[in-house]
Amino acid sequence: MLDKSGKLVVRDATPDDFDRCFPLLEQLYHGDIGPHFKEVFNKFARGKGSCVIAAEQHGKTLGVLIGSYYVDIDWEGKVAKIQALIVEEKHRKRGIGKKLVQHFIKEAKQNGCLAVRSRVSSKNKNACLFHQKLGFWEAETCEYILEL
Repeated sequence: MLDKSGKLVVRDATPDDFDRCFPLLEQLYHGDIGPHFKEVFNKFARGKGSCVIAAEQHGKTLGVLIGSYYVDIDWEGKVAKIQALIVEEKHRKRGIGKKLVQHFIKEAKQNGCLAVRSRVSSKNKNACLFHQKLGFWEAETCEYILEL
């Protein structure tokens, strides 16, 4: 499903794309990948309340977005969440991340979502600025986690 003209192609990925997406995801998680990562990736890629979106050019995966959809009581309806987003470092600042997010927003609207959430570290100034440029606003909430 590659464009022979060398244009960037943004498409829904499948479980078969795991090996092409994995190097980027491993980079995003700094190698901290657990034993069930491929299984979870495959569940996201099958699209039951979730998706994996890939950006490709010349047969190479340059960016990946993993997202999900869920009912949120605060929004009184369905919300989409960007679970993971990465563009290969040497290909950043070319609009690839923006195209991935736009593709996800389109899918979120088709799934009846009222909003898109994305969690990034406040220390990652580039990621914060990227989201702000796309129209995201910073929530005034703090996330707490209890590992089970």
